[in-house]
Amino acid sequence: MTENKNDGLNSGGVNSTDVSKNKAAKMSIDQAYAEIEGLRRVVAEKDSLIHHLTEQLDEANKVLESQERGRLIGEILPRSQFKMDDLIGKSVEDLKNINATLSHAMPPRINSARFGIVGADVSDREKGLTVGDLSVVTAAKRKGAA
Repeated sequence: MTENKNDGLNSGGVNSTDVSKNKAAKMSIDQAYAEIEGLRRVVAEKDSLIHHLTEQLDEANKVLESQERGRLIGEILPRSQFKMDDLIGKSVEDLKNINATLSHAMPPRINSARFGIVGADVSDREKGLTVGDLSVVTAAKRKGAA
């Protein structure tokens, strides 16, 4: 029996076990290619999902940055001589530095002509009005002098 197997292999004939191995290998290669195509589709779907989520994250970051910028500008304007146009073009880091500098700066003295209320209307500060210009005592003195 062993002679017949060797004769079949040596004479160039194809053994039935080799044919079944080739069929099994061909089937596993076809299955692998099909699986690769399926995985490529899954990866493409995941890539599009990642891209979509990244866009949403960027949009959320822009909103948060705008809110932070608005808050910082709202804190800086009453405590400084900056105009709104000057602050709008600055980055959040620059605004944080300005805000930190202003928080460490010495506040003006009460009897100073430049003294102002922190919560004063921005438009009044831009017009150069100070607490002395808005106080009742100063207004009464002006009426009395006139």
